[in-house]
Amino acid sequence: MGIPLTVFSLYRLDGEGDACPHYLLLRVHQPEFGNADAASYDRAVDAAEAKRRALLGLHAGMLAKECAVSHAATLVGELQSLPVGEALVDGPGGGDVELWVAQTRFGAPWVVLGTAESEDAFWRAVEEDGDLSGLGPIRPAERLRAFFLADQDEPVTG
Repeated sequence: MGIPLTVFSLYRLDGEGDACPHYLLLRVHQPEFGNADAASYDRAVDAAEAKRRALLGLHAGMLAKECAVSHAATLVGELQSLPVGEALVDGPGGGDVELWVAQTRFGAPWVVLGTAESEDAFWRAVEEDGDLSGLGPIRPAERLRAFFLADQDEPVTG
């Protein structure tokens, strides 16, 4: 079985003109799938993508209230592992977070990200985590403020 994944996707939302950018961090859960069944894998990936699209739509409505221009979303990076810091792991989103983001040796779109009180604290936590350090993060990390949404923040419809 393919294990269920928690996927963090960081987007940059650029508005028309010079009024922006904004950043959005999404956390979605991708369900497990049968390794021997390509259709099962496709369904798991499609389910996670549908959650991301719904959250992007939810955020677009929220953003329109504070920034009236149209925005184009561009994926900045993705992390398919637990990030640094507790703030992003459990519970709902719905607010701003201060992030540290580092590119990895694997190139776009793969990043290591998380919350920490300083860049030094971020790198110490990355070095102590075998999964994150194994991604080959590249210094320096960039500090960003992003609005954070999780898949449980998606409104129930129907």
